[in-house]
Amino acid sequence: MKVTGIETFAVKMKERRIRNLGIVAHVDAGKTTVTEQMLYLSGATRAAGNVDKGTSLSDALEVEKKRGISVRASALSFAWKGVQVNLIDTPGHVDFSAEVERSLRVLDCAVLVLSAVEGVQAQSEPLWDALEALGIPVIVFVNKIDRMGSDVAGVVAEVQRVFSKDAVLVNGVVEEGFDAAGLAALEAEQYGELVEKVAERDDGLLERYLEGGTLEPEEIEHALAAATGARGLFPVLCGAAKNRVGIEELLDAIAAYFPDAGTDAQAPVSGVVFRIDHDERLGRVAGVRMYAGRLATRDVVENYTAGREEKVAQIKRSATAKLEDVGVLEAGDIGFLCGLPAARIGDVLGDPAPVPGDYALSEPLLSVQVVPAEEADHAALAKALQQLASEDPHLNFRWYAEERELHVKIMGAIQTEILTEILRTRFGIAARFGEPTVVYKETPAGEGYGEESYTMPKPCWAIVKYRLEPLPRGSGVEYHSEVSVDQIKLKYQREIEASIGEALKQGIKGWEVTDLKITLVDGSDHVLHSRPGNFKLATNIALMQGQVATDTKLLEPMIGYRIAGPEEIVGKVTADIIEMRGIFEPAQMGAGSFVLEGRFPLATSMDYAIRLSAMSGGKAKLALRFAGYEECPEGLGIEREYRGISPLDRSKYILLMRGAITPSVSG
Repeated sequence: MKVTGIETFAVKMKERRIRNLGIVAHVDAGKTTVTEQMLYLSGATRAAGNVDKGTSLSDALEVEKKRGISVRASALSFAWKGVQVNLIDTPGHVDFSAEVERSLRVLDCAVLVLSAVEGVQAQSEPLWDALEALGIPVIVFVNKIDRMGSDVAGVVAEVQRVFSKDAVLVNGVVEEGFDAAGLAALEAEQYGELVEKVAERDDGLLERYLEGGTLEPEEIEHALAAATGARGLFPVLCGAAKNRVGIEELLDAIAAYFPDAGTDAQAPVSGVVFRIDHDERLGRVAGVRMYAGRLATRDVVENYTAGREEKVAQIKRSATAKLEDVGVLEAGDIGFLCGLPAARIGDVLGDPAPVPGDYALSEPLLSVQVVPAEEADHAALAKALQQLASEDPHLNFRWYAEERELHVKIMGAIQTEILTEILRTRFGIAARFGEPTVVYKETPAGEGYGEESYTMPKPCWAIVKYRLEPLPRGSGVEYHSEVSVDQIKLKYQREIEASIGEALKQGIKGWEVTDLKITLVDGSDHVLHSRPGNFKLATNIALMQGQVATDTKLLEPMIGYRIAGPEEIVGKVTADIIEMRGIFEPAQMGAGSFVLEGRFPLATSMDYAIRLSAMSGGKAKLALRFAGYEECPEGLGIEREYRGISPLDRSKYILLMRGAITPSVSG
């Protein structure tokens, strides 16, 4: 049975309508099946793909078909009742949350899929937090109402408790927990709650409601759409995707409740690169969301981020399983541009003003070494990892040529299994991954100075002096200059600023340096002898010397947790947390269960999900999120040797930077 009024309301909306829609969920909630059924019902495909059979269109990679999980976000377009839907199906496993993070930036709206049995799961919470932070309207789809143990009422109550009290059920369920499960009109009490919540967000309706007047279904739908678009309400729909139950109602709700994307094609061009793909025929392909303006084939557009112009060779759209020529990309659209060989994820094309900020859903906290099975494949493996890192910058690939070591950063063990498979099937390289190491960082222990006078052997001249000061946790890096352009020309000051990030990749304890303020306090250039690159070299040496002067402290990654389980294990759980050097807030007790929140170091808790499940017999639920870096207790962190030639080895480092000896670090 359809949700009352949605279809009628959707048809009356205006013509030019686009939804850049994300489908997000914890792994195994069924979001890919939801996507496949949408494609089928819209007429985009002749049959719904099946995850278990490896026939789903949104899981296009061989490894996705084989493993039955989404690894990369897929972008597919279809039409539903006058609405163009650019749908992005994102991975659900936490190891691939970087894909979700990149997708979130280009969404106008999202469907959060929950299982009617498991309810709110570990990855559901950070996804909700991200959608909230970015102000993205959300519809919740409670899937798998046909499974034994389905509890729609319980899931809705959990959503209202954990996410928002403004979540409201808009369709009912019959035969719940059985294969014949279907949809029904809301019960009187449920419908009353819907009407009351909708009326509360519309002054005119509220006045009539309080006076006992009748609210027409179409009025309720109109007000619900307005409240949903403003994130005042979050409609909850139900269904069983594998049986195609509730999918048509979900599509109608997407068309009716979500606002239209901005479609001002007359404004200056504005877009952002949110993904990079490599096509065997087309080469490097940049996925772009357009926020304003119009791009056509052979147009030249400014890459605002990189400070250069790009010429668009071809424009494609992902309709189903392949890229199709469209020739033009306008405001509101998502498409794929060819001819941008150096474009990177996050590059803004044209006017940056309409482009929203990004959101850090996760940060890779583990580092692993990758080793080829055959030594002869070392260079080929490095090239393959460089290509994969361009598609996923979070991999942060580093090639230490002197030590013949290849390293990447990862989210977890599943990611290494998938990368192994991708290297084998896509690149034909057999490789293995070492044991993961926690990624520490370092920060100045106090205030100090670092300086360098690079004036020999000529031609060269770069004199710099920096003050280094520690900043509070999570501040990142701040750079300021107190030196006038009369002392150091503007072009060299820009070179200095551009080189800061790379200079801090390795500190005196071998880890990236963060949470510090760097101030250029003195220096000079030379009208005859200064050359491009001189100030980068001097900066690298001076900043490393500054760290020696200040000394540094190790910082370790912390994980925020939320544990829910039966009250009989709360004592054991708190003992475990203390043993892991964790902290917790007072437990919330009630109805024979507890909820405990706090944080613990990643280094001590990497296997805790498995231990907790074994201890509780699978009854406890653990939600995790990255909670920043904190100072590591003395003697507990890991220090590393500097990889490559350190700037502290001044003579050898100058030879390296002048090209007199072979570079020892790439990536």
